[in-house]
Amino acid sequence: MAAETNNRILKSLEDDVRADVLAECEKVDFKGGETLARAGKPTDAVYFPETAVISTLQTFADGAMIEMGNIGCEACTGVNLTLGYPNNLSTEEIQIRGSCLKLPAEKFVSLKASHDAFERILFSNVQAIFYQVMVSGACNGAHSSKQRLARWLLSMDDRNNTDTMHLTHEFLSEVLGLRRATVSQAASELQEAGLIEYARGKIRITDHEGLRQSSCECYDLVRKAYDVLLPESGE
Repeated sequence: MAAETNNRILKSLEDDVRADVLAECEKVDFKGGETLARAGKPTDAVYFPETAVISTLQTFADGAMIEMGNIGCEACTGVNLTLGYPNNLSTEEIQIRGSCLKLPAEKFVSLKASHDAFERILFSNVQAIFYQVMVSGACNGAHSSKQRLARWLLSMDDRNNTDTMHLTHEFLSEVLGLRRATVSQAASELQEAGLIEYARGKIRITDHEGLRQSSCECYDLVRKAYDVLLPESGE
C-alpha cells in the first residue's frame, strides 16, 4: 500500500478515490534499462511513475529500436487496458532510474470499473499520451536535431528529481532516432552555448531558459496539453 504520491494522474483524483487506488499500489524502485513490458504480451501491471521515466519503444524488423513516447510523473502506463485490450501495445523500459507505484492489472481494471472519476482521468491520460506522440512525430519531421535534443532534455528535466541525468550518446541516438554523430554534434552545440554540461555520459542543464529558447514550440505544446487534460485536484 502506498501512503502518498507525486504522480499527476493520482493527484488529479479526489481524496477518497485516490485513497482507494493507493491502497492497491506498491512502490517499486527501478534501475535504468529494466524492461517492464513487452509488445504483444499480456499486461501484468500498470505503473504510475513517481521519479522514474518510462520509454515506450518500437522494434523494427532490422532490430533497430526507437522511442515513440515517454511517461513520467505526469502520466501512467496501461493505455491498452484503459481501452479494453489485454496485451501491451509497445515495449516499455525504464529510461531514467527511479520509483513507480505498481498497480496489478486486475486491480487496475476493477478500480476503473468501480470509479467513474478514475476511468475519466485514465481516458484523459490516453488523450495526453497520444497527443505527445503526435507532436513528437511532427517535431521529428519539422525541426532540427538540436531543437529536438533540447526539447527532449527539457521534458526529462521536468520529471527528474536530481541535477544530473545519466544519458549516453548511444542512448540518445536510439530514443531520438538520430545518428550518434548527429547527437554528438547537437550536444556539443548546446554545451558550447553554455546551456548544458555534458561529460562521461552525464548531462546537467545549466541554463533552463536558454535551452527552452533553443528548443521548438513542441515542448510547450505538450506541457500545455497535460495542464489542460490532467489538472491536479483543486486546480
